[in-house]
Amino acid sequence: MFEDLLDLYRTKAAEKEREWKEAQAMIDFISSIDKMTSEISSKQNDVDLLGRLIDQVDRLSKEVADLKSQLRARQGRPAPVQEPVTNEGKALDNHARTLIEIMAERPSRYTTSELVDMLGLNKTTVISVMKRAVELDPRHVKMTQGKRRKLFLSYVPEEEGRMAESDSTSGDSDRMKLELMAMT
Repeated sequence: MFEDLLDLYRTKAAEKEREWKEAQAMIDFISSIDKMTSEISSKQNDVDLLGRLIDQVDRLSKEVADLKSQLRARQGRPAPVQEPVTNEGKALDNHARTLIEIMAERPSRYTTSELVDMLGLNKTTVISVMKRAVELDPRHVKMTQGKRRKLFLSYVPEEEGRMAESDSTSGDSDRMKLELMAMT
């Protein structure tokens, strides 16, 4: 009988010890999860901060690239005189003349975004300046439209301008003007 009680006691003690170890393991498991959760949230904060810093660096690098392209565009010629915006037509004419001078120095095919960088104006104003440049010097300045309504402005030297004039038709010019009016 004493042995039976001793066996029963050992069984109960082993069972209680196993329950205690399970409870201790659960407590350790929960504290580990809490610790991991806090570490993950602190890492997430670090990742968010790093993401914001990367975004700021990207934005600053774009601004620096814009400034560099503006400086490259203005190299070798004086900066245009900024006039007060009281007379918008006069300012538009000045910008158009400046654009024609730039293009005469380096004849090429320019996109609207390149001209935005070169002139330092917003896109809508640049489109107006492009139209005005074509009106001021239709013999040398030509505007074309590419895929996805992308506008191009090119400077055609004197000898190429004569050949291009004989090939162009007024229907293309009218269509281009209508499309430009729809864009602005």
